[in-house]
Amino acid sequence: MLDLPDIQGIVFTGYGHMPHSRFLFLDITDRKAAQAWLTLVLPCIVTGERREKNSPKPHTSAHIALSSPGLQQLGLTQDALDTFPREFTEGMAYGQRPRVLGDTGASDPQNWQFGGPTQPEIHLLLALYATSETHLEALKQEAWYPDGANHGLGLILQQDSFRKCDNEPFGFRDGIGQPTLEGNPVPAAPGQAILNPGEFLLGYTNGYDNLSPVPTVSAALDTGRLLPADSILPDRRAFGLNGSFLVFRKLKQDVAGFWKYFEQKTLNPDGTPNLEQKVLLASKCVGRWPSGAALTLTPERDDLSLAGDNPHIDDFKFAATDLSGFACPIGSHIRRTNPRDALEPNASEKALIISNRHRIMRRGRPYETPLLPEANSPPTAPGAPPASIDRAAAAEAHAEGNGEPKPTEQGIYFLCINADIQRQFEFIQQTWANNAKFNGLYDNKDPIIGDNDGTGVMVLQNSPVRTTIHDLPRFVEMRGGGYFFLPGLRALRFLAGLP
Repeated sequence: MLDLPDIQGIVFTGYGHMPHSRFLFLDITDRKAAQAWLTLVLPCIVTGERREKNSPKPHTSAHIALSSPGLQQLGLTQDALDTFPREFTEGMAYGQRPRVLGDTGASDPQNWQFGGPTQPEIHLLLALYATSETHLEALKQEAWYPDGANHGLGLILQQDSFRKCDNEPFGFRDGIGQPTLEGNPVPAAPGQAILNPGEFLLGYTNGYDNLSPVPTVSAALDTGRLLPADSILPDRRAFGLNGSFLVFRKLKQDVAGFWKYFEQKTLNPDGTPNLEQKVLLASKCVGRWPSGAALTLTPERDDLSLAGDNPHIDDFKFAATDLSGFACPIGSHIRRTNPRDALEPNASEKALIISNRHRIMRRGRPYETPLLPEANSPPTAPGAPPASIDRAAAAEAHAEGNGEPKPTEQGIYFLCINADIQRQFEFIQQTWANNAKFNGLYDNKDPIIGDNDGTGVMVLQNSPVRTTIHDLPRFVEMRGGGYFFLPGLRALRFLAGLP
């Protein structure tokens, strides 16, 4: 049984009904004031507790996550920090981790906007979600200055997001293919993977039938007896129980370069653009059509009946119908980030079990700076071009029409929830996305998020002869982020009361 009132609600939902979000990256300037603020802001956090069936959805929700230095700033002792995994305490930007994640070249931490070695140290992430701009501003006022309190926090950076539609900046429907966890009060969709809760929450059974490790503190620190006893060490308290790890990455997407590349690769013999072939080739690299329909289900053309709100949009596997990748290429983005049952050499239910041990729950949000006027809505008919093609053109026209600069940033705030950063998020990045020898391939990285350098290739399996496209550039650059711990509510109260 999940302890729903103690679990932050973002573990269970991405707040699809709240299109507005704001991410505040903070440093702790006054520990005691920050602890007092923490107590006051807790009522703003929506938890996993199940509401009455007919009760309205909330208009706002706040969430709090802390970096390793942030936990230390709030008074967590070194012996407690030593019980956290090394990748969390070291951080995303240090040591060999940038190489592991593909954060090289323009994506090197030295070039980040925040979270890098040359930027101020981030202690706390305050994530705010709301149904409207008015509600978002009210939530910020309530969470930032509760009762007019001196919060003891300094603002390093504020990052806002407004989701106009369900498509990410390249123009493809986003948020599909999410796993859920057993015990989630939100019912699973058809075909949705229901995984052991320990894959996403600390202290529960994971995919190996073990309890996911729980960071602990000395019992002597828990003077208010807020934390449960550790299940293994009687003189320790289970600080990390019901918590998780949150990965935040600001990913800049080169939308104009993305579509220009696929246009150049699909020109007609007379040199004119072929829109249909351009969208098809881009979809082959993604693994889905712009509508979200999977190529495995409809390889020849986009089919809105298999996309949108169809509950079976993700109800498929690869091995039975498309093991060779003729419909959805083996190196496509969706097959790399979730190979399902088609991992070699175990194209079977065993392969599905292995894949499910490396899943994450994504909570991403798009961004655009500056925010452009609405261009086109997502495609409404099979074969229609992604709205992003027109949005790129709208950016040019907007700049030319009033002299304003073109957007310098457009992309995704990538957030994900996982109980084991190394086995889940980092494994996907290193072993699946940036591995040129993934699943029987030999020189083919992820064509969408891979660290390609202009010499990348993408193999399109076919019979009797496969096709290879060359000179893939890097379409997605890392602009900043970090690793954070998402505590349970009891753990937050404990931090607020540390002497």
